[in-house]
Amino acid sequence: MSLNPRHEEFMRLFLSCEPRVFAFIRSLVFARADADDVLQETALVLWEKFDQFEPGTRFDRWAFRIAHFQVMYHRQKKARDRLRFSDALVEQLGGDMVAESQHLEATQDALAQCLVKLPEADQELIRQRYRGNATNRDVARDSGRSESAISRALNRIYLTLLLCIEGTLAQDGAHRQT
Repeated sequence: MSLNPRHEEFMRLFLSCEPRVFAFIRSLVFARADADDVLQETALVLWEKFDQFEPGTRFDRWAFRIAHFQVMYHRQKKARDRLRFSDALVEQLGGDMVAESQHLEATQDALAQCLVKLPEADQELIRQRYRGNATNRDVARDSGRSESAISRALNRIYLTLLLCIEGTLAQDGAHRQT
């Protein structure tokens, strides 16, 4: 069964950022069940207002904003509860979570850029190590190398990636400031 294009677009956009939206909600809502409810309400509002979303803009930022309003609405409903964060703290946590999400996204982008810069043999070693539930022992057995050799090679690759990511993020930060 094929969905209409509008629904498919919404699902693609929402599913791409749902884990981050839930993490945002969960950082502001104490009980997991309540956070699940707020996520469902957020998804419903996003769908109902999807016609208002401007294509070409950041869906995740729009979703965070809607989620923020849903959290505030949830807090109003729960105002009688004894354990309650102040509105100022919720605002601060929400802002921190959005900033952290943006930093995580930038780090993931930098990692993707750095991975393709690795020599093919290093890329293949990373693919082998992170395929399924493979361990260093599995990779060593499959490659005919010792486990310690695999560990040393991976540590060298990790350090290379870390330095590349830090450099990429610093360079991107410098470009944004200019």
